[in-house]
Amino acid sequence: MKAIVLAVSLSLAIAPAIAPAQELTGELAALGITAGMPYAKAKRLLDAAGWHVTPPESAQAALPDFPEIECGQGRDAVCSAGFHKDDQSVAMIIGTTQAGQPYVQGTY
Repeated sequence: MKAIVLAVSLSLAIAPAIAPAQELTGELAALGITAGMPYAKAKRLLDAAGWHVTPPESAQAALPDFPEIECGQGRDAVCSAGFHKDDQSVAMIIGTTQAGQPYVQGTY
């Protein structure tokens, strides 16, 4: 029984690392932003390149340290964060680790 619990725990812990990620847009890839990287690092890279957070539609922050991340409701809810620069915009799909740390899953 302990072996089964351990196996399930380990599979949940590595699920974010092996989950299929969507391709990143050229703008994000050019900045060195990759699927699986911590969101905080991606946000720093975007900020340094002159990108600005697009405010979320909801005032309720899903992750207090990152109020720009907005999450949908329900079973298949998706979390995302948007950025804009001049007339360009990008949006990232954000996942969270078991420890609650956000990471980049892909773009849409």
